[in-house]
Amino acid sequence: MQFSTIETAWGTFGYVACAQKLVSTYLPASRKAIRIAIAHDYPDAVERAGLLPDFRREVQAYYRGKPTDFGVAIDLAGLPAFRRGVLEACRRVPFGKKASYADLGRAMGKPGAARAVGGAMAHNPIPLVIPCHRIVRSDGSIGGFSSPEGIKQKQQMLLLENALFDVKEDSPSRSQPRRLVG
Repeated sequence: MQFSTIETAWGTFGYVACAQKLVSTYLPASRKAIRIAIAHDYPDAVERAGLLPDFRREVQAYYRGKPTDFGVAIDLAGLPAFRRGVLEACRRVPFGKKASYADLGRAMGKPGAARAVGGAMAHNPIPLVIPCHRIVRSDGSIGGFSSPEGIKQKQQMLLLENALFDVKEDSPSRSQPRRLVG
């Protein structure tokens, strides 16, 4: 296992790879917090400057607001089949778009699995590359987000992608998602 960090406009982004495949990512926070989290989750990981250089460029471009489709290879092999399927379906949601938990369930052939999809999203080991921030509730409310800054960070990422919605918080609003203009 190897890890590296990237300084972005939003803070320090961390990631872990094994055999040139991404295993885990850490959304921007303080450099200290990222290093502590990686050391906790991967105590034997060795730091390698410049690890996955194309991925590094993509991450920096993303946090500058550039549309980015992460082409990096990922490793989900150790995950249960359902969770792996949810994460693979989520990865197909493109920059600037969104989908609901129910949409992902339907994409997997499990139309009644929205709640289970949400549970799988809460354990996404590769946020950003697997864009769980683009997944919202069917009623258009923002849903949850497991990150250092929670829903606030999800809103910021959606705004960066120009895909923010009428709702400001995880409310039971019945308003439909809308794209912001300008």
